[in-house]
Amino acid sequence: MSVAQMAVGHAHTFKGKLKEAFLLSFPALFLCLIFDFVGGAVLGKNWNTIMSYFPILVFIMPGLMDLRGNIFSALASRFTTKLNLGLIESIRDPEVTTQIVMAILSSKIPLIVLWVVGLFLIHNFIQNVIVLLMVIASAIFIGVILGYGTAAITIIPFKRGYDPDLIAAPLISSLADLITMPTMVYFALLYLHHPIPFYILAFTMLGILVLLALKAKFRHEHKRAFGELAAVIGAMALIETVTGGLLVTYEKIINAVIIVSVMWPSVNDSMGNFGSIIAARVSTKIHLEGVEAVKSRETLYDFVVLLILAPIIGYLTNLISMWVVVHYIHRPARILWNFVLGFPVVILVAMLIGLVVAILADKYNWDPDNVAIPVVTTLSDVIGTMFLVWVALSAM
Repeated sequence: MSVAQMAVGHAHTFKGKLKEAFLLSFPALFLCLIFDFVGGAVLGKNWNTIMSYFPILVFIMPGLMDLRGNIFSALASRFTTKLNLGLIESIRDPEVTTQIVMAILSSKIPLIVLWVVGLFLIHNFIQNVIVLLMVIASAIFIGVILGYGTAAITIIPFKRGYDPDLIAAPLISSLADLITMPTMVYFALLYLHHPIPFYILAFTMLGILVLLALKAKFRHEHKRAFGELAAVIGAMALIETVTGGLLVTYEKIINAVIIVSVMWPSVNDSMGNFGSIIAARVSTKIHLEGVEAVKSRETLYDFVVLLILAPIIGYLTNLISMWVVVHYIHRPARILWNFVLGFPVVILVAMLIGLVVAILADKYNWDPDNVAIPVVTTLSDVIGTMFLVWVALSAM
């Protein structure tokens, strides 16, 4: 067995991959559920306040959450590839710092795109500018945490002999949701109750952004990667406006079936996580062995073992969301069987998107590490939101 073959995963039989999925992927996906429900609980608790004072925040929040997650999930995929190729060895490597700065800067692209689109839909310019300060400040703060968190989540498991592709994308995407939604909501509450500290904090974050930009030293390959990432992220931000539009359009129905707003971060994140695992593994295989290596029984095994996990994750999502709604929001909730039965179907769609996009990116000479995960998580976000709107309408 070659080094390249070992790098893309230690298990090659169905039994081995099933064991790997339950020992590595399932704990990571379950931990993601817990992370996501923190954000879901905060959003559900403050839904009316946010809609009343900062409706543009609800419009851009899906894109900011998802795109920050997939920016840093793509960073995790690049780290894994570079680790396998021997280009980085520790968190202190200069290349790690450069990649983190590139990710932080690229995370501003969807922010601006979504905010500008939101201006045409929600006509309150002063409040919209305040929301822009909120999301910029949170983006800088969150970016540093996610950047070095991504480095740790990929480099430490790799050094201990584990495949980071199985855990890095789900964990970093959910860590983004865990931090992003509460940060944005509490920045909004800080402005409403303590505006002066809010402005001080916001402009301090802007100063940090300027310092980070001045320290960035991109070589040619970094500029090329940044250009690819910027193009993909910008396009995905426009697609994410569909998600924001759905939330604004159906906000009364979502508020009536409040369990849907609690489940929303977890469902979209789980779809993106399943799709990202496939995308990351396929991308690593393409880099190390070529696209022909993807056309193997191992890829089919990857799909099957993850589909075995999907109904478990879906049922747990419904159970945990019920507990949050009853004990934290103090409203009734129940098992939504159309959600439980439909969840594995949308998971399969997300995984197929991850596979196809990674292959197409390589075919057209784009780096799959920069393209596959942003695309799969964004499309998963749109499909997942449409799925949950259907669930909410069915539960009325």
